[in-house]
Amino acid sequence: MTEVQPITGLINRGLDAAASAISVLLGVALIIAVAINIANVVGRYGFNRPIEGADEVEVYLMVGLAFLGGTVAHIRRRHLRMDVLARRFSPPLARVVNASEALVMVGVCGLMSWVSFNYTSRIWHLNSHSENAHIPMWIPHSMLTTAFTLMTLVGVIRLFVAPAAASVDHPELSV
Repeated sequence: MTEVQPITGLINRGLDAAASAISVLLGVALIIAVAINIANVVGRYGFNRPIEGADEVEVYLMVGLAFLGGTVAHIRRRHLRMDVLARRFSPPLARVVNASEALVMVGVCGLMSWVSFNYTSRIWHLNSHSENAHIPMWIPHSMLTTAFTLMTLVGVIRLFVAPAAASVDHPELSV
């Protein structure tokens, strides 16, 4: 057993704990969205008094669920991947292809983090609020920044800090 394996094991356990914590948060957000939806339906059709801004809140929660759920999928390596050909590559070529894919992912997610952070900062400074729920718009926009930043960090960790982590748990995904 090399010295790298305990470090990568620790990193993998930390990433798994982060994915579990985010999953719990997403579960709570989904329950809140469903409760708001039920309350709004009852108010709208039972009492002819819908909850003002409920639809906006539900949409923002669902956007957050989607993007942060993508982070969990990335941490757990459950994201969509076209690896039909990569499975047939020799191990050295597969590592090169996987490393290239990881570099592109880090680049794209890093760019999206930067762009979404700049946009969220502008929304913050404009003090923009949603039309009906009056939610500060930097809050829903920050979900994109948070998700893409987390995905970038996970990619950097797996690519540069613990590249052996993939080969320990998933030999077919080794970088």
